[in-house]
Amino acid sequence: MGRVLLIFIDGLGLGPSDSPCNPLARFSPRVLNCFSDRLGPLPRDGICIPVDTCLRVIGIPQSATGQATLFTGVNAAELLGRHLSGFPNQELRALLAQESFVQRLSKRNCSVNFANTYTPAFFENRPRWVSVTTWVCESAGLRLNVLPDLLAERSLYMDFTNRLLVNDGHNVPVWTPEKAADVLARQARAYDVCFYEYFLCDVAGHRGTPEQNETIVRELDEFLSHVVDRLDLEDSSLVITSDHGNIEDSCVAGHTANPVPGLFWGPIQERVNGRSRLDLTEIAPLIEA
Repeated sequence: MGRVLLIFIDGLGLGPSDSPCNPLARFSPRVLNCFSDRLGPLPRDGICIPVDTCLRVIGIPQSATGQATLFTGVNAAELLGRHLSGFPNQELRALLAQESFVQRLSKRNCSVNFANTYTPAFFENRPRWVSVTTWVCESAGLRLNVLPDLLAERSLYMDFTNRLLVNDGHNVPVWTPEKAADVLARQARAYDVCFYEYFLCDVAGHRGTPEQNETIVRELDEFLSHVVDRLDLEDSSLVITSDHGNIEDSCVAGHTANPVPGLFWGPIQERVNGRSRLDLTEIAPLIEA
């Protein structure tokens, strides 16, 4: 199937390219150059396909069901009969434990890595509810990366620059977006499937100012640009997508029903060529094929 790198960006939808509410419309993004009225162009012949996150269920898409759908290929919102926010409940945890692409790939003896880093605080004061990605890894027996992995440049923190870690008092280096991209690209070359989660778009979309939101997406686009440039697209595929919209409309403080970007590079493009639209149930099967 070739190597696949999945970058999951929480809370990034497709908004208009001329909207004052869209922080991506305030500059000229290179990788996140996808809007509701214009899909690209993208570097290195990448393609952008809108991905539906409403999933035939009334209401505004939310994180728990959107992410569960993304990581299993099962319509989690339809399964529950509603969109569920926050963390997965018992029903979604059971689904993820059985049906995540991580679980299925592990059973095929494929090497899988979650590139994010966990701090000691997570293990010392484990929260009652954990994210979809955390539960996907734990239920599949996947090792969680810790700070020594980051210091050895084998993993990234969720803000990829490590500034949040430094602000919390951890003795770690601050990375440029280019340095962080080097680390992620190296990890992508070491595994059959590697995935990385970035959720500051959703955090900023809920409570950031327009200026803060623009800073977030500018730095994210720079990071993604370096990742795209560093991958060998002859035998490696890159998928960038989200679970629901949010930051693309800074005029509202909550999620949106906008489709999200499905960005594809490398051999995986052959499986989506000619498609004008996808939905979240189709991402996991594409990664596994």
